[in-house]
Amino acid sequence: MNQNNFLLLIVIMKKHPFAKASIVLIAIMAIIYTKTGVLCAQELNTSWSAFRHDSMNTGRSSLQGPENNNLKWSFETGGSIDSSPVLDHNGIIYIGSQDKKFYALKPDGTRKWSFDLGSKIFSTPAIDLNSAIYVCAWNGKLYALDPEGKPRWSAQIKGRISSSPAISAKGNIFVGSDNYYLYKVNPTGRILWAFATHKYVDSSPAIDNEDTVYFGSNDSYVYALDPDGKLKWRFKTKGQITSSPAIGPDGTIYQGCNDGRLYALNPDGTQKWYFQTKKWIDSSPAVNKDGNIYFGSNDGSLYALSSGGILRWTFRTNGVITSSPAIDSDGNIFFGSWDKKLYALSSDGMFLWSFTTGGIVKSSPTIGPDRTLYFGSTDGNLYAIGEKRE
Repeated sequence: MNQNNFLLLIVIMKKHPFAKASIVLIAIMAIIYTKTGVLCAQELNTSWSAFRHDSMNTGRSSLQGPENNNLKWSFETGGSIDSSPVLDHNGIIYIGSQDKKFYALKPDGTRKWSFDLGSKIFSTPAIDLNSAIYVCAWNGKLYALDPEGKPRWSAQIKGRISSSPAISAKGNIFVGSDNYYLYKVNPTGRILWAFATHKYVDSSPAIDNEDTVYFGSNDSYVYALDPDGKLKWRFKTKGQITSSPAIGPDGTIYQGCNDGRLYALNPDGTQKWYFQTKKWIDSSPAVNKDGNIYFGSNDGSLYALSSGGILRWTFRTNGVITSSPAIDSDGNIFFGSWDKKLYALSSDGMFLWSFTTGGIVKSSPTIGPDRTLYFGSTDGNLYAIGEKRE
């Protein structure tokens, strides 16, 4: 409860010293209710309901990841998996494949259902508070499915979509397209507005507590829009942007770029600092609870920076890193590499374990219940790493 809300309760108590407890309880509940939207927007729970876990794209979970590289199960699709899995509050795993199908899997790895989108899937799905599952196809179609895989509606967006949808506290969906626009779609499938950039929008938006929407474009700008689609500011980088932004605990926006830099921007769009890597950055940053930032670079290294932009450590793999890291409740970091491996590192950069797949790991890992980690590979498999139940 913030200071203003606390003062409001004091006023109520002074004016009504003999008020029944129920009146005070109602006042408290009303205050809490006004904050519910913000909490929902961040998805502060045990599910991993969007590409980077929550609307701020932190990539941080409240759950523990696996202690070792034990294969719990794998599920084979008919095509490469470049997108990332999400989980609902029942532990159902959702994943798209280049075989044009969208899958729902039970926690034991068996298929619950699949839905044919008729086009390849590069985008990661998102789940709203009403259990609607939003998934985008490469042909520009946005689908809303119910938990049983039945379509609620679909909306055709011009262009092709590799951007992953983000959901605001009010349930609106934001997604980019290669027709240069970022779209806002309401929960019934109506397109509310489209904001024009000057090149492809592959970046997946981040949304802060004030409903400001941040995203990057291949036109080299980072954009900040208000909920009505009006430009608040834009920041010019020195390269194309395919990575997605993340928002730190203090409101700092972190954005990777193909100029090899990770930029830290103030909420007003001014530059705080930047950190230079050796190659372009497709990986999206993750931010831990202390404000430290983790991200991969196409130079093959995972970087750990302090909130002030100081290098804490690096970890070198044998391939390009386009997978975005996930952070568990212990501070361990999980990410994939083009060397076909999924890596687990401690918070101080020490190697814990790796798991080798039959293809490149572009997919970003997701942390689920029972210390289980889920991720895809271009070998067409979705993998679950964790201890098997007896």
